[in-house]
Amino acid sequence: MKKALKDEIVLINHQGLKLSSGIQIQSPSPPIGMAYIGAYLKQNGLDYFGIDACGEALTKIRRIEPGSDLLMQGLSNQEIINKIPKNVKIIGLTSLFSHAWFLVRDLAKEIKINFPNCIIVIGGEHPSAQIKETLQYDFIDYVVVGEGEETFLELIKNLKQKKDVNNLEGIAYKGLDGKIIETPRRKRKTNIDDLPYPDWDSWSINEYIDHSQVSGISLGRGIPILGSRGCPYECTFCSNLDMWTKRFIMRDPTQLVDEMEFMKKKYNVNSFHFMDSTFIVNNKKLISFCKELINRKLNISYQLPAGTRCEAINEELVDVLGKSGLKNLALAPESGSEVIRKIIKKQLNYKHFLKAARLLSKSNITVGCFIVIGFPEDNLKSMLDTYKMIFSLAVIGIDDLTVSQFTPYPGSLYYNELREKGLIHGNLEEASEIVSFYSKRVLSYSEKITSKKLYFFMMSMFSFFYVLSFIIRPWRPIMNIINFLRTRSENARYVRFFSEIFFTRKKWVSNIEEFEQK
Repeated sequence: MKKALKDEIVLINHQGLKLSSGIQIQSPSPPIGMAYIGAYLKQNGLDYFGIDACGEALTKIRRIEPGSDLLMQGLSNQEIINKIPKNVKIIGLTSLFSHAWFLVRDLAKEIKINFPNCIIVIGGEHPSAQIKETLQYDFIDYVVVGEGEETFLELIKNLKQKKDVNNLEGIAYKGLDGKIIETPRRKRKTNIDDLPYPDWDSWSINEYIDHSQVSGISLGRGIPILGSRGCPYECTFCSNLDMWTKRFIMRDPTQLVDEMEFMKKKYNVNSFHFMDSTFIVNNKKLISFCKELINRKLNISYQLPAGTRCEAINEELVDVLGKSGLKNLALAPESGSEVIRKIIKKQLNYKHFLKAARLLSKSNITVGCFIVIGFPEDNLKSMLDTYKMIFSLAVIGIDDLTVSQFTPYPGSLYYNELREKGLIHGNLEEASEIVSFYSKRVLSYSEKITSKKLYFFMMSMFSFFYVLSFIIRPWRPIMNIINFLRTRSENARYVRFFSEIFFTRKKWVSNIEEFEQK
């Protein structure tokens, strides 16, 4: 009975995307969202069959189109179809990032053709933000909106018992008349420590670990982890609001370290990359977390690759972060212009940001900064302000800088505003630049800065920061590269870029040639 039940529910992680040229690094990470969903199903008495289209075939690389530098990593759609059990009844897919939506959409279409009686359910940030656009396709039956564990479980139970799903919270679907029905949003789960650990055994976790497929830099044998859910801020270029609302919930520090200790023993890992939208919010809980790590002497390292806040950072926190094993984090000032920061609702105290940057630069933690240029309100004055900030960061001693060109991300306030103005039409095929924030082809949405000038500003900001940084501290990149060649540990993003250009992409190209010959 358990085997039959397992074959009836199938969860699928889509393929990964990579770029074979340019300065962007695409590294698909283990599907932590699917691993949580799967674990929650098992905790509540339902088994499932997992297909990791990326993790099961990390060495399979194909071009999306002939001559394209955009590559697909993993199983083909037909290979995925072949793995689906014949008596499947419900298939769950996820689309966390909009740039990968076309992979999920095309896969869902193929599944429906081959299994016309199965029910296809899609969740994640993209469908949560683009409900109507997702349900325009007849081969998609339901959208799980926002946090998915409880909603997906209840949906499965109702479907199996043939009950009316209209009373379920957090779903969207087409009614008999073809109109889209959206039920009320489900309230966020407040005690996320009740959730089971991610069910990594169903998601090729050892393959990801062995191939160093991580978000951020490679610090060794690494595995993803979540220390919190949500973000209390509402930046106008971010899609977080539709997925998580503004509620930020951090896990209990002791239970978080319990998971790290468990995963270290089970999978023989020595590093963790936090997948949080922003982890540094609650100073007291963070200090408790760090002290718990220090006291247990786990001898692990960890990183915070997503742009985090600086408000909670002080001397005490920086000290315990370094002692607890934090090796890398990224701050996200976004712009050097106070005017732009107010428009995008960044809510950043610039003086405190620089103070936090100075404290971190004096520690053993490598620090990066995220900057976005080309907002609709950007102009030459705001570009100059950003150059000034970059100069300050280089002098302070920040290790890395990432400058990306603004694109209206589905689910963000900017996206909705630009769509209302008719500047975009909600068609992701026409917004292919969402795959890469660093391409010459990215469209400028600023009235004052052309696309050509925007690309120039981006590349010159990169050059300005790294040339100045290397002049001030010439020993740092030399030592970091030597350390990488000796240990293969990437302790800065420019080291990861070095690794990508001279090692990783050569393997991709050889794999592309191999599979294209077959």
